[in-house]
Amino acid sequence: NIYISTINYCVRQINRGNQEFLKEIFELYEDLIKKEIIFLNNELSPWHFKNLVVVALRLGKYEWTENFINTYSEKLPLAFRQNAISYNLAQVYFYQKKHEKVIELLREVEYEDVAYNLGSKAMLLATYYETDEMEPLYSLIESFRAYLNRHKDIPVNRRKNYGNLIRFTRKLTRIMPGDQSAVDKFKKELKETKNVASLNWLKEKLAELEG
Repeated sequence: NIYISTINYCVRQINRGNQEFLKEIFELYEDLIKKEIIFLNNELSPWHFKNLVVVALRLGKYEWTENFINTYSEKLPLAFRQNAISYNLAQVYFYQKKHEKVIELLREVEYEDVAYNLGSKAMLLATYYETDEMEPLYSLIESFRAYLNRHKDIPVNRRKNYGNLIRFTRKLTRIMPGDQSAVDKFKKELKETKNVASLNWLKEKLAELEG
């Protein structure tokens, strides 16, 4: 409980822009694994598994992350195992910009867990944009929006997060590189909008259009 409370504190700091707390979370998770505190009945929660992968990737620890997935996936509950492996490997490939592998892993998958499902759709959305696959991108935008509207059980803030991601991704596709006026307008709107999923990715793509 103390570890999880500390991790949650670090998450709040990161959400306020203090990215140095990523390293703190990573070290806390490493300690939890080393001391085997994180395992319940010798199993690893798929949500802890996912969170640790995200933190390690954001720190640029790609090789460590692949080794972690290969080593500890057998600790995942059997019902979640295959989905967790495919999703988290897709995350590694996304950070490594191996876009075809991301599409291969995610295109035909519909995860039962909402967090995994939303993350998968967001990753695929970004991947289609990265690879300039406009037809599947627009198709996914529509199906993703329909999914959010259909699942009223998803918390309101989370639906806003992903709804805003969809909206801003569509706007990105309409900005021509070097159109500073459109970039400035987008940047202002993004800054003024709360609850946006994949915010760092959106900022990165905006910077590329600006450059």
